[in-house]
Amino acid sequence: MKKILYVLLIGLFSACDSLLDVEPETLVSFDNYYKTEQDLEISLYQLQSFIHGRLLEQNVQERAGFISESNWTQEHFWDPSTMVGMKGQGEVCTLWDQTYWVVYMANVLLDNMYKAEANVSPERMNYYRAQAYFGKALGYFFLGRRWGEVPITRNSSSSEVYGKKPLLEVLDTVIANAERAYKMLPVQADLVDRTGTPITSKQFGSKGSACALLAHAYAWKGSMIDLMGLDGNSNECYKKSVEYANYLIKGDAGNYSLVRDPEELCKYFSDYQANNPESIFEFSLDMSAEHILSTYLIGREFIGYPVEPSTKAGDQQYKSSKISYTTIRTLYDTLDLRRDAYFHRYSYYSTDSVQFMFTDTTEVVMKHLQDSVRKEITELTGGVAYPFKWREGVYKADPYNPGTMQLIAIKSNYSYWRLSDIYLLRAECYVKLGEEGLAQADLNEIRGINNVKPYPNSGGDEKGLKYAIFHERERELLMEGHRFYDAVRNGMEYINTYLPGALKTLTLTDVKNGALFFPIHESAFKMNGLLRQNVYWAPYMRK
Repeated sequence: MKKILYVLLIGLFSACDSLLDVEPETLVSFDNYYKTEQDLEISLYQLQSFIHGRLLEQNVQERAGFISESNWTQEHFWDPSTMVGMKGQGEVCTLWDQTYWVVYMANVLLDNMYKAEANVSPERMNYYRAQAYFGKALGYFFLGRRWGEVPITRNSSSSEVYGKKPLLEVLDTVIANAERAYKMLPVQADLVDRTGTPITSKQFGSKGSACALLAHAYAWKGSMIDLMGLDGNSNECYKKSVEYANYLIKGDAGNYSLVRDPEELCKYFSDYQANNPESIFEFSLDMSAEHILSTYLIGREFIGYPVEPSTKAGDQQYKSSKISYTTIRTLYDTLDLRRDAYFHRYSYYSTDSVQFMFTDTTEVVMKHLQDSVRKEITELTGGVAYPFKWREGVYKADPYNPGTMQLIAIKSNYSYWRLSDIYLLRAECYVKLGEEGLAQADLNEIRGINNVKPYPNSGGDEKGLKYAIFHERERELLMEGHRFYDAVRNGMEYINTYLPGALKTLTLTDVKNGALFFPIHESAFKMNGLLRQNVYWAPYMRK
């Protein structure tokens, strides 16, 4: 394993001449490898590669939360035969292994970095240690939300097998490592590599990204206590989530600010080199990679015309993931600026502005022209919108169609946690704590940016403040992959109402038995005899 890891490290950085000055593979073991800061940096970059390439390789839960028109994937979400079938086909199978690689690589760094102490300053040693803590916390956060009860490994070298740990113990592991990282990491603006060069990628751990992780981890822990009736104090968890959200909003964890125009926000989303002031933690696009098409951007599947050059306006209606103008009108208020920002030429293609197109004519002729244009546009679009939240692509020549280009990636860093999310997460926790005035203030801060009437005067507000916050997260974070987890945090009513397929019929007993989490793939049991399948999924597994 030691030699295999070393080859992986060299392969990853084969394009970086400054990182190639290391001993040949035949001379290297962990005993003599970790001697310099360069060795630590190589391991850190390998950890970063795993975070980028493995945590989002499969995104079944995120897709289950998408607002999307009905198709077979929506109808069959969480159907046991489908989920167990996914297990056999690798949909969920590989994700388990890939996520543990992140934990493993973080442990490799933590277990071996002491060997470089004689040659690396204490300050820089703490930096690498904190990055490893952050990576480990992130790995267990994804494991805990995807599988619930999972093994917690001792270190990178132990060959023992592990049984599953209770969900709250997994989340406490996330929190313990994230809090260590938070205390030790500098703010984003002060991150530098071993040469003193500023690190601009927001995929690396910083005080801000550790803070965002803690805000979400505590909110998730409190929600799991409430939802499943687990032993614990959910209110204390919500208070801790608010505490870390406060650090971000007040600027104590870094210099972040809301982008007060959704059009400007989309421009930031469409420029991977821009410093989005609202973005806290990102999955960074690697433009130097030979194959950069990946699932790092959750909303990629919605993107077609006009970003995808091989598609025409009429093709969007045939995509498996699509959003109709009817849905958008239901979701957003008439004057909400996000409609025109998030969707290409919304006012025109939705036909909402057709009535203003003809003025110098009689009323009868004008109505005829308007109806004709509406019909023509609707036939073209099929009533389906053109998502435009991410606008710039990375293209290459299509080998099968000379003269045409293929979209191979979106030229964007995926902003996984941003300040709008943190405001609305804090609002959600305030509601659960009974602090409705504070929750309303956070909600209205986001609404004001987007030209939406303050609570309680906007669409959906009649259902109460808790729903209004959930609804605002739907609108603000559309296609960004958060809605599944948002629904789960809000309880059974939201799970059964706002999630698709078999999720609509889950009972509280099903949820307590692990129905919201993935089944563990069967190959894991061959490697670890102490593992046990989640109770809900056990009857459906192949004999």
